[in-house]
Amino acid sequence: MLVLINLDSAVERRHAMTRQLKDCSLAFDRVGVDLRCLRSTEVEREIQSRFSHLRFDRKVLSSPEIGCWLSHLTAWQALVAQTRDSTCTVIEDDLTLLPGFANAVNVLSGPAREDPAACAQAASPFDVVYFGTSSRNVSQRRRMDVNGLSVHKPLGFILNTWGYSITRAYAQRFFAGASRRAIRLPIDHFLGGRGGRLRPRIGVLQPAVLLEDPVLGMDSQIAPYTYRFDRSPIFEGARRRLLASNLSDLYYSLIYRYL
Repeated sequence: MLVLINLDSAVERRHAMTRQLKDCSLAFDRVGVDLRCLRSTEVEREIQSRFSHLRFDRKVLSSPEIGCWLSHLTAWQALVAQTRDSTCTVIEDDLTLLPGFANAVNVLSGPAREDPAACAQAASPFDVVYFGTSSRNVSQRRRMDVNGLSVHKPLGFILNTWGYSITRAYAQRFFAGASRRAIRLPIDHFLGGRGGRLRPRIGVLQPAVLLEDPVLGMDSQIAPYTYRFDRSPIFEGARRRLLASNLSDLYYSLIYRYL
């Protein structure tokens, strides 16, 4: 099961991703909840119509960030609603898919439930496996083999939702008792390790099988509508330059190679 997060208005992104997914011979569904230009009452109406049992802290989260949440949750909801697939791969629409992406999707999709032996063989300790990330705090020693894929344990938070595989069991756990939960974090922060008691067990696939597109990735669909420092172009530009610097290469090669 593969779901592309893509807004109706993002035509260029959709065409770029469709071409790549077609080259990979991968079928996919598309979902995109666009709340960027809606009034507060309209945003609340969208939340109630889709996930009335959830509450979002509007003092912290912007409308597009809530829309991003609803898009990802719609993919999780579709996973829970069926019994054919044990996982769902969710990808955003500003990516470059690398060799190995299709294989990773197929491997992490899991076997059919009718084959208990195959299910046991494919068992993984991870609730969420990231296919690629700009976060570099990933252990080079704490890793395990998942049907031929090398999945590493991050040491800290992962702050991208570029592409990941999520298990049906975790999605079910998230939705269970959700009426008693208020969401106060962007989805990338929540899913990447700051979800409290609902923090998923996360792993990072290495080598990565996707990267952020250098052009499309710079054109944020959230930042222009979110007035917080962490979403500002200045902050984001500084973070990108630091991660791409020689100092960053040296730091991560020295630290995480031995952890």
